[in-house]
Amino acid sequence: MTDLLLTGGAAYDGTGAPPVPADIAITGDAITAVGPGQGGPAGRTLDVTGLAVAPGFIDIHTHSDFSLLLNRPMRSSIAQGVTTEVVGNCGISVGLLQDAPMFAMEKRWAERGGGKIDWSRLAGYLRRVEDGGLACNVATLAGHGTIRKAVMDFENRPPTDDELRRMQQILSDALDDGAVGLSTGLEYLPGGYARVDEQAALARLVGEAGGFYATHLRNEGDTLIESVEEALAVAERAGVPLQLSHHKAEKKKNWGKPRVTLPMMLAARARGLDVLTDQYPYTAFMTGLSVILLPAWANDGTPADTVARLRDPAARARILTEMEKEDWDWDTIQVGVARNRRETQGLTLAELGLRESKPPAEAALDLMIDEEGWVSAVHFAMSEEDVQMVLRDPHTMIGSDGVANDPHSLLAEDKTHPRTYGTFPRVLARYVRDYEVISLAEAVRRMTTLPAQRLKLTDRGRLAVGMKADLTVFDPALIRDQATFDDPHRYPTGIRHVLVNGRLAIENGTQTDALSGRVLRR
Repeated sequence: MTDLLLTGGAAYDGTGAPPVPADIAITGDAITAVGPGQGGPAGRTLDVTGLAVAPGFIDIHTHSDFSLLLNRPMRSSIAQGVTTEVVGNCGISVGLLQDAPMFAMEKRWAERGGGKIDWSRLAGYLRRVEDGGLACNVATLAGHGTIRKAVMDFENRPPTDDELRRMQQILSDALDDGAVGLSTGLEYLPGGYARVDEQAALARLVGEAGGFYATHLRNEGDTLIESVEEALAVAERAGVPLQLSHHKAEKKKNWGKPRVTLPMMLAARARGLDVLTDQYPYTAFMTGLSVILLPAWANDGTPADTVARLRDPAARARILTEMEKEDWDWDTIQVGVARNRRETQGLTLAELGLRESKPPAEAALDLMIDEEGWVSAVHFAMSEEDVQMVLRDPHTMIGSDGVANDPHSLLAEDKTHPRTYGTFPRVLARYVRDYEVISLAEAVRRMTTLPAQRLKLTDRGRLAVGMKADLTVFDPALIRDQATFDDPHRYPTGIRHVLVNGRLAIENGTQTDALSGRVLRR
């Protein structure tokens, strides 16, 4: 007997094909029948007439490894219809952290809620995740920045031969432990100290192991084109598939650059390079306030080094002088997570300056000092036209760049980006139904089979017999993101049922306590 039968739905198989009427039978953790009148007798039947049934959404770019040990229900992810997440992006891997002083900043985040870094390599972290259960499936990349810091701390130089071998060994161990590839975050330190030779020497191991190389580019604004050229050079030299993370053009003077970068990727594919990209459907990004505002030299070294410069009168004067050259619109930068000064969260820098009777730049620098070098901010610096342009490219998949959250937990104190709760429904509502940028079937493909192929998942990402029963059932007419920048901890509407490995994680719009997710190892 079939365990669960979904009847009357419109089945989107994930390939981009139009939907077909189909009943879907699930036995154990697998799909056992798809088609009209299929499945036979069932222990339970759900009528999904009028609803779309799709493979569970795969979020190719997240940082949920920072919250998994605290937030195993992963409620913000499940609420979007996400059933699989890829963590360890932008060069930062919680699973590769060490209980050492150089990782003080990461530990501040990873150990929130009473956790402790008590693993020595990725396998130990993945066991911790697995043993406690989690709502979504999780795969992880190995973060280059974390690896480099473990070997070289914040040294701004090429590695010695011995240091490179040590980094390669850590990466090799991570790949053996199940990492699906390597990520870099070249806009952040110490990862940004690495040049092409170092990146390629590590990425080559990933290519040989059958993984992929995901990169947060060195710059996504003034030197976006040059940064794409660097990423392509690394991938071609290493012989590894390339994933360009959260592709965008920051700052108004750089809007339109995807007209150059997308053809660059197309030309690389013509040369035989496997290159794909991803994006989140918003015109604002979220990162460290120091990354947004400060000149590169001011961020050199550790966050403590940056704070020391902000306290030094001469260095601070130089920073302010260089900041003035950018002609900032202080109304477009909003304080995100400020854990020492919660009252500032959600304020624009213009509002922060008014509240403190200071120029916005001065107020921002003082806030960085109070937050010990780490405060995040939202920057409304992207164009709607560029977002749609990148989305139209058939090689673009969807990645939230979020951290799995819970509106009723300790995590809700953070003024996070609404992408954490709204990315996938926003694509289906705003860019499919409202603006008709892509079709619903094509959007489902970008969220399912395309990332599954990147991850080399042979048993997920398609709605077909024999595949794992990761499914998202939603109302195409009602699905809508509700999270906003002012009120980000809001669930979307229109998601009716979500199944992870055959178990209901959302049933009739209500989240269950199921923790049926698995760690997906390479």
